[in-house]
Amino acid sequence: SDNARSRASQAMDRERRPPFRDDSVRGMHAYDPQASPTEMRRLSGGLAGLYTEPALALDFQAYRPRDVLAFPADKDRTWRLPTELDPVRLMHNAIRAEVTKFEALLFKLGDDKLSRWQIQCIKDWWVGHRDHVVYHHAMEDAVLHPFVRSRVHVPADFQSSHDQLNFLLRAVDRAICNRMFNRASELAPVWHGYRTSLYPLLAEEEAILIPLTRAYFTPEEYGAKIGEILKSAPKLALGSLLHHLQGGKEGAMSFLVRYGYEWLAWYRSVHATRTHYREHAESKLASLLLGGPVVCRHKHDLRIMKTLRPLELNRRLMLAPVASSEVSAMVFSQMATGRWLLDVGWGGRDPEGEGGETDGERGTRRPEGGSNPHVRV
Repeated sequence: SDNARSRASQAMDRERRPPFRDDSVRGMHAYDPQASPTEMRRLSGGLAGLYTEPALALDFQAYRPRDVLAFPADKDRTWRLPTELDPVRLMHNAIRAEVTKFEALLFKLGDDKLSRWQIQCIKDWWVGHRDHVVYHHAMEDAVLHPFVRSRVHVPADFQSSHDQLNFLLRAVDRAICNRMFNRASELAPVWHGYRTSLYPLLAEEEAILIPLTRAYFTPEEYGAKIGEILKSAPKLALGSLLHHLQGGKEGAMSFLVRYGYEWLAWYRSVHATRTHYREHAESKLASLLLGGPVVCRHKHDLRIMKTLRPLELNRRLMLAPVASSEVSAMVFSQMATGRWLLDVGWGGRDPEGEGGETDGERGTRRPEGGSNPHVRV
């Protein structure tokens, strides 16, 4: 029928259409949402932004083994651990959790004037998070990525991505440590730029490295390398990982045993690492929420942290079809112009709290008694 021929013609057009449309801004490429999954998979190879769905399989033809006979890509059948529990993803989850909680805290504190101890709490927490991220990327560049590349060619240049992210880290560091701020809202623009650039990088590493390690390394080979990394990790980095693991003490102990720790190591030394993180990092955020300095050693003392909810803009960013080049351009443009795309009625209130109403399915908000449209992040 004519309808069938029309649908077939449209399908062929989608297959022929390149998945990117040319953009005149800095030679970027913008995402074409009508591109076929086959074309996207062929061009992206792994994850060339956030538009590739995690369900798409990695195109192994783009990643050639160094020795086909010595290192065949047939190890995935030996893996029983789900990818959600891969140690790289768990390390990234800890970093994402820190970024998400701090961003939610900035929204909660809003435009309220900060006292001296609150400003010091923010600075102390930031120094710990900064050192955590710097260590993690240095570890990947020096240990983890060369380990993967010992058996397979990985064309993705994560080193340059880490260098670009370090530039943003220095910008955040200057905003927090090198000048005086009086309100949490003053830090929101630079934190938005940092978070917006960090999330795509972590997702890209997971989409490429996790399938490759499972294809070219056995769980024992990979676990031995992860064990070396964990045993040389700084206190705050390892403590953050253990604190954010699911399952409490039993979950943390099982995780450590999987990567070469003795069962009693938890009681001898590792437990103190998690406690150190809670005292020197989580306690800073809890203090800002409670309105006074506190030091928390146990998870039940940190129940106030459950009042922090991830912002809707984070979920929209991760699900929206945005290429990484567009993300970077948007971030640097906003940082250069000082433009911060926030709801004008923010005022430090909980985005889902009292006041205002949601504007349909767009996710923007209108303050009570007003009709001015808000700019969406």
